Amino acid sequence: MSAGGAEARHAAAEARWRDEARALSARADRLSFARLGAFLVAAISGVSAAAGSAWLGVVAAAATLVFGVLVFVHARVLAARDDAEARAAVHARHLLRVRGTWHALPATGTDALPPDHGYAGDIDLAGPASLAQRLDVTHTTRGEAQLLDWLAAPADAATIHRRQAAVAELAADLELREDLEAFAARGRRALARARGRDTPAKLDPAPFLAFTERSAFLHGSPRALLVQGLPPVTLAVVALSASGQVPLAAAGVRVALQLLVAWRRGGHAIEAFQLVAARRGYVEAFRTMLEAVERRRFESPALVALRERMHVAGAPPSAYLARLDRWAGLAELYTQFLLHFVVNLTVLWDLQVLLRLERWNAEVREGLAGAFDALAELEALASLATLLDQDPAARFPEIAAEPTPLTARGLAHPLLPPSERVANDVALPGLPGALIVTGSNMAGKSTLLRAVGLNLALAFAGGPVTAETFVTSRVRLRASMRAHDSLQRGASYFRAELEKLRSVVERADAGPPIFFLLDELLRGTNARARHLGARAVLAHLLDRGALGLAATHDVALACLADERPAVLNVHFTDVLDEAGEMVFDYRLREGVVRTSNALRLLALAGIAVPDDDALPGAIPEPARKS
Repeated sequence: MSAGGAEARHAAAEARWRDEARALSARADRLSFARLGAFLVAAISGVSAAAGSAWLGVVAAAATLVFGVLVFVHARVLAARDDAEARAAVHARHLLRVRGTWHALPATGTDALPPDHGYAGDIDLAGPASLAQRLDVTHTTRGEAQLLDWLAAPADAATIHRRQAAVAELAADLELREDLEAFAARGRRALARARGRDTPAKLDPAPFLAFTERSAFLHGSPRALLVQGLPPVTLAVVALSASGQVPLAAAGVRVALQLLVAWRRGGHAIEAFQLVAARRGYVEAFRTMLEAVERRRFESPALVALRERMHVAGAPPSAYLARLDRWAGLAELYTQFLLHFVVNLTVLWDLQVLLRLERWNAEVREGLAGAFDALAELEALASLATLLDQDPAARFPEIAAEPTPLTARGLAHPLLPPSERVANDVALPGLPGALIVTGSNMAGKSTLLRAVGLNLALAFAGGPVTAETFVTSRVRLRASMRAHDSLQRGASYFRAELEKLRSVVERADAGPPIFFLLDELLRGTNARARHLGARAVLAHLLDRGALGLAATHDVALACLADERPAVLNVHFTDVLDEAGEMVFDYRLREGVVRTSNALRLLALAGIAVPDDDALPGAIPEPARKS
């Protein structure tokens, strides 16, 4: 789909849901006034009926009934309004992606990947202004972690092909992707309100799983017989005592015993209830998300398998989570102090609910974590599907079974808006093989390397790439593009870069081959050492079957192509427009760059640069032989 088509579709959907939310909000306001009116009528009529007016008693009863109905309808309308607002927000976020303003979305994966990861920090894989931020439509902590894991750890070819089929199916199913986001977003907002927070955190299934890991206190224990048998006996003794058939003291003993049990053992119940608290957030959000998947009939094997993994103990999510929803709701009685005290004393309410929760736990214990993992994978697939659906340049790559050098036509940077991209053809000469990328400052060398790296990460995650065609075999992506000083560690820039390079060349002779992205190798040392060291690094990698790209200002490094047929020189350069201004066209050209714009850029910045001859100790240019 074209970018314009995706933008129009999401804009229309957002406007439609915004209009519906406004209409529902207005209806909710009218129902609120109607509720108030019914309550006042019921109250006034009830007081008047107490004075002896029978017909006002009928009015009071009717008004009370109407009030109850209005409360129910009002709640339904508010829920529908919240759903409409959540769906409008889904499309508003999609519009940010389509329009290239996705930087306004929350950052994804900040500090989630280790700082010594082989390429994440170099190619903007996670954190602010990253690929993960651009893609992420997950609303659960596990979904976000799954997306990052896929981007940071290449899958095998069979897994990639299964994911591609699933991503293609989800890309065509905007309704399901909208459902997943809207249901989760409503749960996140409910949790934020309950906790007094402005920013809703992503949903974390840990409270459920913490409960499933608990040892049962009642289920499977003789205590369960006590909990179930004690209240009926106590109630019977109290009834017999009231009728004078047994002594009053016997009833008092039974009530005291039941009170003791409720007091001594109730703490186990409250602790469990707190683990399944916030019912309106966690339980409803996960239940509605899982049920949305349950209602779908998928075709791709990966999605079919995910749907089956969401069944637990042979039951679909709508069954086992509805039961949890019911018991979690009943557990909330402990927050109503006076009512809870009476009911709990009478029937051991907390322990009765705890017993049912532990029975539920025993049935789902083995499968619940798998269901949440399946939902996380589905969210990660939906994130990749969003790129395929919205980006007009998105295509699935071809993952070759045999060792094959990267060949891409129309390769573009996936984080740039389609209207601002300049696509280039990138083809490595062989395996092993390398492209030496020379060029002017700010001409596009680093952008090209990151475009290649991000598209490789997408390809090996099972997602689409932003290229017309993209063919590669499996490789181990490694990059050395950003080497940061760390004064706290006492590391100089040169030492930091050496640590990066060590991660690139380490186990270079293992398989699959390393695909390297090297930007300005050894810039922390002098020119001669930089040149000799860069040649040594490239030779070391190529001799061990590696392939990749190396960007450099060291034009002398281009001589490596004269020594190795598997090395090609390409370059970027600046051009002068009709007004004589320096501009960049970001086009990749064959050969070695012939110009440098560093001094011109300094001049444009207002810095006067003297001629070489005017510098103290300048070395005169040698006389040319005739």
